Amino acid sequence: MSQVVYFDSNCAFGPPAGRLPGAPADRRELLAELDHCRISRALVYHIQAREMDPRAANACLLREIEAEPRFVPCAVLSHAPYIPDRDLAAECRDWLERGVRAFRMFPHWHGVDFSLPLVRAVLELLQERRVPLWLDFDQIWYNYRQAGTHEQRQIDWSGLKQLARDYPGLPLVLVGGNYTHLTRLYPLLDQCPNLLLETSLLQAFEAFPFICGHWGAGRLLFGTGLGAVSPGAARAMLAYAEISDDDRGRIAAENLEALLGLGPTPALPEDPDRPEILRLVDEGRPLTGIPFYDAHGHIAPPGVDGMMGLSLGPQDAASIARVSGRLGVRATVISSWSLLSGDAPAGNEVASQAAQDYPGRFLPLAVYNPNYPEHWESTAALFTGERRFFGFKPYPFTQRTALSDRSFRPMLELADRLHLPVLCHFDFEPLGGVPASEIEILAPRHPNAQFLMAHAGASPRVAAQCIEMARRFHNVWLEINYTSVPYGMVGHLVRNAGAERVLFGTDIPMRNPAPILGWVVYDRNLTGEEMRLVLGGNFIRLAAGCGWSL
Repeated sequence: MSQVVYFDSNCAFGPPAGRLPGAPADRRELLAELDHCRISRALVYHIQAREMDPRAANACLLREIEAEPRFVPCAVLSHAPYIPDRDLAAECRDWLERGVRAFRMFPHWHGVDFSLPLVRAVLELLQERRVPLWLDFDQIWYNYRQAGTHEQRQIDWSGLKQLARDYPGLPLVLVGGNYTHLTRLYPLLDQCPNLLLETSLLQAFEAFPFICGHWGAGRLLFGTGLGAVSPGAARAMLAYAEISDDDRGRIAAENLEALLGLGPTPALPEDPDRPEILRLVDEGRPLTGIPFYDAHGHIAPPGVDGMMGLSLGPQDAASIARVSGRLGVRATVISSWSLLSGDAPAGNEVASQAAQDYPGRFLPLAVYNPNYPEHWESTAALFTGERRFFGFKPYPFTQRTALSDRSFRPMLELADRLHLPVLCHFDFEPLGGVPASEIEILAPRHPNAQFLMAHAGASPRVAAQCIEMARRFHNVWLEINYTSVPYGMVGHLVRNAGAERVLFGTDIPMRNPAPILGWVVYDRNLTGEEMRLVLGGNFIRLAAGCGWSL
């Protein structure tokens, strides 16, 4: 791969009120983070422009970054505060004269009304000058306090489509699109040629090659969400994408340079002391020389593209082996998507066949649906003989049965007797997943069963409960993956639950594994040895305790 220069299209500047562990809060810290992730330049908006009066925060941004050529200013626009006869377009012209290259709106957070005359005047001005507008539909009060994740971000799809059609010459950049949005998003790319996507949360399995193949690399802008989000996730996603180097270069910097009317982004000087693991991920090369295992994946037969109305791309064993192999993953734990249906035996056969077709690459988990107790005998038989399964994957959300219900007891008793892993989707209530209240009952009752808490890094709220479980119970492990990839979260889990209790997992092929790898290796709070434990050392120890030699 030729050298790629990165220009971040989605970066927050300044001290946030709700700071994630170690997140950069001033210019020096932000530059240090960009250097660590090998990102040369960033389009930045002031975080307080989201929370306070944007006019004052925009002015503060221009003062604070004036002497730093690596930062390009983006002003936040809102029609609040209300002022009679306010001329928002005149304010925009003033920002442009002062060096602003782009604008950003928070339609939900700020309650933007695009039909107001003063807002329409702004949109007409931006269209006339072809100045791009970033649209961020985040609702942090919902994402972090209630659900605890980014995936509940609700985009106004009809409003976005209407805006793109009403102002066809205005480049619109959608912030925070993720795999849950693709079924709605892909048709908009057909219908709205002025719509672009930044990549901070765009982690779908085959999203980059699919978008490049159908609409061209010109529709994507590299963005990290730095401040709230790990920049390493988006950095690794692009580095490992199965696209041409020309397309990678366009997405990484060239598209944004052209959009903002800027010259080429300078490359950062070489760092001779950079650790080898970071060099490999920087360049999108497979990790070699260290154990690397994925504790959380799924699988479907060839020809299946997504589930639950989601467009995810291929879900079969060959596709998973190819994509995970690009990273250097040695083996992936898989369960079938039959956890969403009543035909668990058919799905278990798909997982079993994958393990047979790719020896050593897949470790199958059995899906057991307690609504069909007649399936238990055949499910239990999966843990004997040559085609032995690795553990269990219950799913209370679709099975509508809490894990502590007596109908799950045969599964948990077998897991206890054979020291098997039980991969549990964490949630805050028993029919959404497996909450702490369930683990408090089950972990001591089945001390030899190994409870893997999936998505333990989804948010600070989720992490707090998962950390407490790992501290209290020796048979609770924390699996990290989630689209939200909060800044510093992997290091936070390691510091507070213990480096030996955290497992790398990706949810492949729901998500691409590369962002989760980037989330780990670019975390500045992890030592090299802790990275190796998370990426595979802990999993080898878990597997050995379950009778598997890897």
